[in-house]
Amino acid sequence: MGLTRAQKARKHGDAAGRAPGGGRERAREQVPARPAPPRSSPGLVVGATMAVAAALWLWVHAWILPGFAAAAAGGTPLAEWTLGGFDQEHARALAASLGEEGRAAYEGIHRSSGLLAPLFVGLAWLLFVALNTASRARRWTRSAVVLAFAGVSLAGNSAIDAALADPGDGAAVTTASLLVLARWVLLVLLLAVTALTAAEGLRRRASARVAGGDRAGDAPLSRPRGQEPGARTGR
Repeated sequence: MGLTRAQKARKHGDAAGRAPGGGRERAREQVPARPAPPRSSPGLVVGATMAVAAALWLWVHAWILPGFAAAAAGGTPLAEWTLGGFDQEHARALAASLGEEGRAAYEGIHRSSGLLAPLFVGLAWLLFVALNTASRARRWTRSAVVLAFAGVSLAGNSAIDAALADPGDGAAVTTASLLVLARWVLLVLLLAVTALTAAEGLRRRASARVAGGDRAGDAPLSRPRGQEPGARTGR
């Protein structure tokens, strides 16, 4: 008649009374789990894109254009800086101050950095709106403002070049003036969209953290492996 497991344990020690394979199970439990590979956050990517786009836009309007105006325009305000638009008189004065070479350099700015800045702003802000806006209607409305700002900025650059090429063309000057005015209005709307979208994104993240904390608080406490409810732990 064979010995029971408890008798084997008393006779040969605790190792003899253990079930076969128990050591392998404990060894597997002691192997540390591989850490999950880090994943990049979409918010960080969008934030970096917005920072680059904003820096490019500020570089054009706060560094390149002021330097160009001081060097080539002879103190005449550039068309981009006229908050209420400009008339034919201002277009003639600016065209005369720039001359042929200055006007060509002005067009070169509009076709290089002045072209890239609105495109980068439009792309970055579209991603920002898509990431932080829950409602489809609000997303479309805010995206329309972003696209309008980028499109009007690009169209305004071309219209300014056409108006300075022929200041006597009243239609060209009026079109350029209206686009410059619309650009300022859309810039204000873009800043409002940025503030509203950022506030909505912060509220959504705060709500998600609160909901996650509530779920963690409602989760049952974990028991040690192998211990059933009501099991006796003492001898």
